[in-house]
Amino acid sequence: MIRHCMATLAVALLTACAGLAPTGPARNDALFSQIQPGMTKEDVRRVAGAPDEVMPFPLSHTDSWGYYYWDGFGYYSLYSATFAADGHVVSTFVRRLNDGGDHK
Repeated sequence: MIRHCMATLAVALLTACAGLAPTGPARNDALFSQIQPGMTKEDVRRVAGAPDEVMPFPLSHTDSWGYYYWDGFGYYSLYSATFAADGHVVSTFVRRLNDGGDHK
């Protein structure tokens, strides 16, 4: 009984984690280098797929789309594109989120 419960729990956890995986094209530095100021949200979605997170900035009438990925140096990173009120990219940045190289 305990073994069955543990197996069921393991399957449930793996299924939940699989649901967190990004969808769309393989994410890397080359993919994100294609995103340039002036592109529309639809252009960015075509290049990078759906964002992992969207953050509105009501006071500036902008919002940003965030994408998590492993950069070319092994750092877990956040790529962000900020859109003006008219829906065009006004800026982008990448922030490294770990110490790199270890994929942890």
